[in-house]
Amino acid sequence: MMNSPVPASSVDPDSQAIALAALESSGAGWWRVRDTQTAWWSPRMFDLFGMPQTAEVPTIEALYRMYHPDDASLAARSFMALFASEAPVTLRYRVVHPSGAVRHHLTWGRRQPADANGEVWLIGMVMDVTDHVDDAVMFEAERAFRFVAGHTSDMVVRHQVGVGLTYVSPAAKTVLGYSPREMLGRAPGDFVAPGDLQRVRGIVHGRIARRETVSTEGYEYRGIHKDGHEVWLEANPRLVINGAGELSEVVDVVRDITARRAAQAELQSARLLAEAASQAKSEFLANMSHELRTPLTSILGFSRLIGAGGDLSASDRGYLDLIRSAGETLLTVVNDILDFSKLEAGALALSPEPFSVAALGEGATALLREQAEAKGLVLSCEILGAGPAGDARLVGDVTRLRQVLLNLLGNAVKFTERGNVRLSLSVEPAQDGTATLSASVTDTGPGLAAGQIEQMFERFTQADGSVSRRFGGTGLGLAISRRLMDVMGGEIGARSDGSTGSTFWFRTVLPVAETAPDAAGRDSDGQPDGPLRILLAEDNAANRTLITALLASFDVALDMVENGQEAVAAVTARSYDLVLMDMQMPVMDGPTATRVIRASGGPGHDTPIVALSANVLPEQIRQCLDAGMQGHVAKPVDPRALMAALIEHARPRAERAGGVDAA
Repeated sequence: MMNSPVPASSVDPDSQAIALAALESSGAGWWRVRDTQTAWWSPRMFDLFGMPQTAEVPTIEALYRMYHPDDASLAARSFMALFASEAPVTLRYRVVHPSGAVRHHLTWGRRQPADANGEVWLIGMVMDVTDHVDDAVMFEAERAFRFVAGHTSDMVVRHQVGVGLTYVSPAAKTVLGYSPREMLGRAPGDFVAPGDLQRVRGIVHGRIARRETVSTEGYEYRGIHKDGHEVWLEANPRLVINGAGELSEVVDVVRDITARRAAQAELQSARLLAEAASQAKSEFLANMSHELRTPLTSILGFSRLIGAGGDLSASDRGYLDLIRSAGETLLTVVNDILDFSKLEAGALALSPEPFSVAALGEGATALLREQAEAKGLVLSCEILGAGPAGDARLVGDVTRLRQVLLNLLGNAVKFTERGNVRLSLSVEPAQDGTATLSASVTDTGPGLAAGQIEQMFERFTQADGSVSRRFGGTGLGLAISRRLMDVMGGEIGARSDGSTGSTFWFRTVLPVAETAPDAAGRDSDGQPDGPLRILLAEDNAANRTLITALLASFDVALDMVENGQEAVAAVTARSYDLVLMDMQMPVMDGPTATRVIRASGGPGHDTPIVALSANVLPEQIRQCLDAGMQGHVAKPVDPRALMAALIEHARPRAERAGGVDAA
């Protein structure tokens, strides 16, 4: 379709020509469309679309192909909308010239009423706004910025260098109590607490100096509310650099974090209170353990000594057994509470070493055989696995494994009235140098209901309330066993049909031992090589008497002092093969005395020292070793442990000639 004059109308031709000339001189093009077909373009339209003036007016379909691909569908929908309504349509879109140049157009169009022939006409104009598109984009961006800033609970501000605040969002009223108008033109520092102003300025000036336009880290400071009180704020300013590389303004989003700071302060306070409570609990447990173990040392120690004699009547021996049993029960309660406390705090460390599976099982059953036989029970142990039972050797914390076994066996013996208790241990080697150690303890007791089994592994829990009244105990044994298995990476459980007994089991994966277990001094009935001279530093008279009695049958000369200061003087005055050092003593404690001896540089500075103490927590034992001691024997004193310490640490005396050993 070639250009054709505007169809005749009632408009004065001269006036119409003048209007068209004015439109063309503004750079705008004019178009008319009838029944979706292009009817007419003004000459300027050809320039706007990069076409020669001699070209034909393009069809609507051809025109769509000239739009930028990203804008074509929008332009088509807008064009069709003109036929549905008499409302005008304004649209910005891009066109692609035949030369490949991309231009931005702004078009306006509207539908005219149907003419006398019932035909519908669309009219419109087009302007090239490419040279103004940046301004338009900036205007839209500014409008979007203000829309977002006005609808957020954070306060958004813009600070122009040398001018002050040029924009403040409505949230300022909520955050600082000011209206935006009250803050405009003022310096941002006017709203910062004096105590934080220098720090805030340093942060902002540092970012400006580094040209750090965006930072991932905000900062917190105190702001001044309109009514005078302080509020905690969080800010993270962004720098705006102009085309000349100069700072033009700073944009900041300021958030009220007063509630968050209060919550953090409460959390910190709660944490400190919890730590203080935990520390108080630890100190209480340590003191309780020490105060209970000290008298238990005499109760158990002397009952063992008296029981070893053969001149007791049957009734006296029975009374003595009751005393010893009560003392051992009390010691078990103390140990259970301490163990559970350490496990809950994650402070229990394993001490792996090679051990014999057969020795583990047989040793555990041996400790409970007398108790089982007293009830008429048959207590047995079987070892299953490839090869001879005695060849099964693994690496693990044998003390803690024995503790779990004794918990399971002890419960089975305690709650079984007749029949038997059987321990089964099995070892299943793997290809990676490890083996699965499985243990099960089966009894012929009353059995457990399904709901009781899981509950029994919780702390302070027994099958029912009558159990503790009848059998005693803390209800911690199985809970401790479960946590020990957790630490070892194993699992523990139980099964029962509810009427004919129960089976408690555990299994864990351990490395296979490459060498035989080292039994040096462990559970040994041997005695130290004599003669030995030993110094005992102990402030408790009963304990001094007990140690004297325990060592009376050995070739040992025993000197005794009552505090650490006397121990230092004694070691300085003569040589000893071993010092047994209590930890808590008046005047000077054991660790301090040990450090003084080690630092003296005198003849006795390297004398072996072993702690003999009711302080048995891991950190307390570590304190002994850090002070320079070689070992630790816990109170109540197990005679076998004391002998093992003497065998391992006491050094036989060399010939003394003319030294300080005058006596």
